[in-house]
Amino acid sequence: MAVHKRPNIMQNNNNNNNNNNRVHRRGTKIKPQTMCCSSNVIQSSFCLPDCSFTVYQFLVLLAALFCYVNSFNGGLVHDDIFAIKNNDDVRPSTPLSNIFHNDFWGKSMQDNMSHKSYRPLCTLTFRLNYMFGGLDPFGYHLTNVVLHMIVSCLFTHCINELLFHDSKASFIAGLLFATHPIHTEAVAGVVGRADILACLFFLLTIFLYVRSVSTDEIPGGFPTTTRPGLFLVAIFLGATSMLIKEHGVTCLLVVVAYDVIVLCNKGITRIVQTRSITMDCAPLLKRGATCFITLCSLFMFRIWMMKGELPPFSDQDNPASYATHCSTRFLTFSYLCVFNVWLLLCPLILSYDWQMASIPLVESVLDIRNLATLLFFVILVGLTVYAIFIAKGVSQRAVLMGLVVLAIPFLPASNLFFRVGFVIAERILYIPSMGYCILLVHGLWNMCNKVGKPLSSAITFSVLLLVAMFAWRTVVRNSVWHSRESLFRSGVETLPHNAKAHYNYANYLKDVHRTEEAIHHYKITLKLYPNYASASNNLGTLLITEKPDVAKALFTNAIVNNPQHARAHFNLANVLRDQKIYDKAEAEYRASLRINADFSDAHINLGTLLLDLGRPKEARKHYLKSVTLSPDNADTFNNYGSFLSRIDEWTEAVEQYRRCLSLQPTHTVAMVNLARALRKLGHTEEVEDLYIRVLNLNSDTEVMKSLGALYFNTERPLDAKSLYETAIGIDPDSKEINTQYAQVIAKLGNMSRAITILKDVLAKHPNYSDAHQQISSIYGITGNHQQALQHINAALKLEPNMEGLSKSKLLLECGNHYRDLDKKQEALMSYKEAADLNPNNSIAQMNLGAMYHMTRDYKSARVHYEAAYKLDPNNDILLQNIKKLERRELALKKKQKPNQGS
Repeated sequence: MAVHKRPNIMQNNNNNNNNNNRVHRRGTKIKPQTMCCSSNVIQSSFCLPDCSFTVYQFLVLLAALFCYVNSFNGGLVHDDIFAIKNNDDVRPSTPLSNIFHNDFWGKSMQDNMSHKSYRPLCTLTFRLNYMFGGLDPFGYHLTNVVLHMIVSCLFTHCINELLFHDSKASFIAGLLFATHPIHTEAVAGVVGRADILACLFFLLTIFLYVRSVSTDEIPGGFPTTTRPGLFLVAIFLGATSMLIKEHGVTCLLVVVAYDVIVLCNKGITRIVQTRSITMDCAPLLKRGATCFITLCSLFMFRIWMMKGELPPFSDQDNPASYATHCSTRFLTFSYLCVFNVWLLLCPLILSYDWQMASIPLVESVLDIRNLATLLFFVILVGLTVYAIFIAKGVSQRAVLMGLVVLAIPFLPASNLFFRVGFVIAERILYIPSMGYCILLVHGLWNMCNKVGKPLSSAITFSVLLLVAMFAWRTVVRNSVWHSRESLFRSGVETLPHNAKAHYNYANYLKDVHRTEEAIHHYKITLKLYPNYASASNNLGTLLITEKPDVAKALFTNAIVNNPQHARAHFNLANVLRDQKIYDKAEAEYRASLRINADFSDAHINLGTLLLDLGRPKEARKHYLKSVTLSPDNADTFNNYGSFLSRIDEWTEAVEQYRRCLSLQPTHTVAMVNLARALRKLGHTEEVEDLYIRVLNLNSDTEVMKSLGALYFNTERPLDAKSLYETAIGIDPDSKEINTQYAQVIAKLGNMSRAITILKDVLAKHPNYSDAHQQISSIYGITGNHQQALQHINAALKLEPNMEGLSKSKLLLECGNHYRDLDKKQEALMSYKEAADLNPNNSIAQMNLGAMYHMTRDYKSARVHYEAAYKLDPNNDILLQNIKKLERRELALKKKQKPNQGS
């Protein structure tokens, strides 16, 4: 595009105004012209090379690319996790229509917990990124940078065509916008794409709106809409911008302001001077009415989408809006406007989060910060007065439009109309920063005109130095957005008094298992903000194992500060269950589910608790609910299978484990559980295959023990020996592995080696009951019954509450040793206790019968022989004993008959 050469001498004010209104007769394109000031001085402008405007635009593109090229290797961090990684609407497998029913984070707009941020078109771009590159961050960051380059170039073009008409001034403004560090959150953070896209539509709306209006000389000063189709496209783009980011729709107010300030300036001036409105202002009124009706329609649509409810923000999101006194709210919100402008002027301190005391409330009129607020509004009023009553021509229009673009897009974030969910959000300043660039460049341009060429060179050098400093600051700031660690650590370093920054950093440290550091930052969080429920809850989860009582207090504190914290109720229930306070644990699980009926983990844990309490029918309902809620989650099927295993529904349990493995073939826990279930059903071939699959994925010694036991029980002791030796190589101090290894060694006939191994185990773990039991069995085999008795009695003392079946087995062995030592009475008592604990133990019944037989209590002997016969009718020894008893009873009867006859 040809650039109009600026004249050497300024014309007088009247001529200048005429030049400003001079246009091409061809239609709608505004003729390029130089910026003007009101004094007759030599125009110096910026001392830059005379290049075509295309070259300047290309340089702006390169500057934008240079500043953000190091963001390409960044990851998906912070809000990106929720908007992209955890958002099913981004996946092509989800119906496309979901995007238009859900909020930006994938939750239904009708949900009470929805954030109510409705940005379907932005989510659609994430979906396109996912289609081409999945969750690879590079494509998302590349798209953001390309969009920022386009917006920077379009901004440069728009202000040159519609406002400055000076390629050098437009170039400087474009450079400032492209390199400003305040944009790093919007460009380097992927979710900031909403602000970039909204800005793109914002600029397109303004540009097309102006193109739709005639720029021919109109007698009344109110140009008509000569291209209604283009006008409707502009209105459509303006309305569409709201589907990208809520404050994008403010472009409809900005275009009306541009219409009044620039396009209809002559007509508005005449009306003000004559104080009379004539019908020739109808075109402006029609365009304004169209924008107003569109805005009202969009506003009603937005209210309908939100069901007339605002998002559920809390005082930690926006403390000022929850302040008790109106004066505190007024003073703080006023100061926050100043702080936002300060970030534009001096972006030295930047943070991804400004919540929780990052900016303390202004609670008194004596607060020194009120001076900054007062100074800011004095300057704002001064600029407005200057633009309306003093400045003329392009100066007037540039200042007014700079203020409009700075202020109007910021209004939705100002808390003036409704509460917002943040204190400061740097990406919100992406669009308003264009107004800042317009004001700054116009002011510098005027300075250049007033000081002459020598000093204008210094001003030009200074502004280019500022651009270079902005670029450097942006490049450095981008590195902060590379990872969760760098981002959250930067928040702690920049704003150490920000509780939210410590909380987020602690969450990251917890996720990467840097537990001690995480605990430290959670404690700082609670010191800065004691009522932070989520911090109390998360700290409790880290202390629940070592300090359950402290964790319990933390979960309770979280519930006190936020009774609707479902996870705090859930975690408190877990502690109560471990402490065997079952009634309260059940109540907390149910409280968690009242808050979040779709909390799958709560359903599972409540089901487990109900099963422990002997209520399997109720438990089944909760397990089935968890499966319904998470049909794509392999863990839910594994958990349901575990429940079925506990109630001996092994066949159905096998089916659930298989469903789990179909969703996640490498789910090793499900493989082990399936192997145990199949072993219970007698399918040992597949059991071995499953254990081997697990061991191919990881060298789990627990699985080695299970497979070793399978080899041992299927008469493959050599395979078991080899496997246990491998396990011992991994965990040489494992008492369980060494005990089972000794059992295999004994099976292979090396009794002395087995005893040596078990003695070593007992030397290190004298209270290990299984080792006592195994060494007792080996001593029994070798005939050392006295030693065997010592170890069996030790095992019985170590586990007084041993399960009945296991204790019955030990007592049976104990009785055998007493019998072999010819201690009949002790043997009888041991057998009797074994039979009482397990009446279905046929050997205990038979041996007890034999002891009664030996002590000539034939009546008791018959009772226990008959009980044993019912359990094991094919036992040869039992049959022989019964026959001996029958002969003895018959002999007694014969002996009694002669005595009776005599």
